[in-house]
Amino acid sequence: MSNKVTSNKREIWIRGNRRAFTAVLLPVLLVFAVSGFVLTPWAGELHLAWRLAAGVIAGFSLVVISSLLYWIFRPLLAYQNGELLVYLNPPHVIKIPIELVEVFFAGQSDSFMPNPRAHHAEDQLSESRNIVIRLAERATEYHQRKVKPIFGQWEDGYIVVRGTWIEPISKETFRFLNRSLVAAHRSQSEEEDNLDSQSDSQVDEDRE
Repeated sequence: MSNKVTSNKREIWIRGNRRAFTAVLLPVLLVFAVSGFVLTPWAGELHLAWRLAAGVIAGFSLVVISSLLYWIFRPLLAYQNGELLVYLNPPHVIKIPIELVEVFFAGQSDSFMPNPRAHHAEDQLSESRNIVIRLAERATEYHQRKVKPIFGQWEDGYIVVRGTWIEPISKETFRFLNRSLVAAHRSQSEEEDNLDSQSDSQVDEDRE
């Protein structure tokens, strides 16, 4: 992972778990193919009800396929033009000024996925390791946003990105995120200093 931060080019910081999305995509593709075949003349003479059911299943499968392809190629966290881009409420992108982002750290919560080893009702959901983003206290307008619960939550100035649907999380993940954050803060500060310097120079020229 690189920590080079540019001002215009989008830097992807966290991607979705392509392996998990692909594992779900393959059986859905099979369902779409079978239901699509039922709608063709090669399926022979079938009752109208079967064809209608196949059409509904094919349509639903196509929606799911489109959604999965969207997440396979879409990041969950990115950086561009001095802003952290958060993709937890598709198709919307929530932009946060990078100076309001303080730190990334690890957390844990329900994964919203069934736990095959559960023996009791209260243990039916497994847990996942998450990425937690802490925002500055002064960023009150960003302290809460509506996001898809399966992908995370956003409350009280903390953004939780569930580990279920993102690339594997390790210590290196948090080192990369926080190094990238420091680089982004430094880049932002340098740009502000340059603007101040240019403004002062312009004032001096006007006085002359």
